[in-house]
Amino acid sequence: MANRRIEGNFSQGWGVAAFITLLAIGLYVGAGVFKKYTFRSPNDVTAPAAKAESH
Repeated sequence: MANRRIEGNFSQGWGVAAFITLLAIGLYVGAGVFKKYTFRSPNDVTAPAAKAESH
C-alpha cells in the first residue's frame, strides 16, 4: 500500500492560461496605444488655456 503511485495530469488548463496571458498582453498594448494618441502633457503649449478668474 505504501508503494502506490498516483499519476498526475498537469497538461490541463494551458489553453485557458495562454488565452488569459494573450488577453492581458493585448490589453496592455492597447492601453499604451490609446495613451500615445490621447495623452496631452500639462506643459503642452497647444492645450487650451484655463480661463483667468476675475475678482
